[in-house]
Amino acid sequence: MSSLERAISLREQRRKEQKPQERAIKDLRVYYTGLPEKALYPFDYRYVEIFLNILRKKGLVCPSYHHLYILVAKTIDECLMHSIPYENWYVYGLSVINYDEYLNQSELQKEQTVFNIIVSGLKDIAEIDKLDMSTIEAVTKEIKLKGLDTELEHLTIDDKKYKVTITYYSKSKEEGNPVYLNLLEKSTGKSSRKQIGNTTQDQLYYWISKININNNHIKIKARNSSVRADLYLQDKPRNMEFSIKDLINE
Repeated sequence: MSSLERAISLREQRRKEQKPQERAIKDLRVYYTGLPEKALYPFDYRYVEIFLNILRKKGLVCPSYHHLYILVAKTIDECLMHSIPYENWYVYGLSVINYDEYLNQSELQKEQTVFNIIVSGLKDIAEIDKLDMSTIEAVTKEIKLKGLDTELEHLTIDDKKYKVTITYYSKSKEEGNPVYLNLLEKSTGKSSRKQIGNTTQDQLYYWISKININNNHIKIKARNSSVRADLYLQDKPRNMEFSIKDLINE
């Protein structure tokens, strides 16, 4: 059996299976075959983070896997031949691109093309494995409103007096993601917004791990020190403290 035939057979087998969907999505990536390195960068890098954040927030669940990979190629056969998974914790969604046409597009058109590629790959997975298509369509609709300007929620703490939300925007590796502390004082409706730094996508997870609120201060802590955490944190402060009074009065 050729790679193409095997890939088609595996997809048909997935269509027939009825597996419980109980694994939350952990990762989303875009891979290419037959295309140059960074062929769709930075649009794929930025949109992957946006889709992953909101799909997780909406609670998308999968059967036996939790990593979703969008495989992009110039033809469907090329996609299929490279779509055979070797582990059961990931799966490929296939998406085809006219790369010569893409190269001649404006930046705005390229952004839209990559958006469509990711949506197509996600729907390919959802259609075969019977994922909740309504969740994917709702996420697609939400992201389409602001595109790459979609603000993402990282962490929210809510008590009787205040609501603190850490948000960020997905940018290129070179730019880094701007991170914001958003504060709402519930009794007065006063709010504050302050940029507190720039991070990479992986770094944010380790840098802002826990938030504590009291009547006077907001304290933000990084993850406990470990080889992996220290590797990502680099020179980022392990602890930050902000005066609520100062934030509200800025």
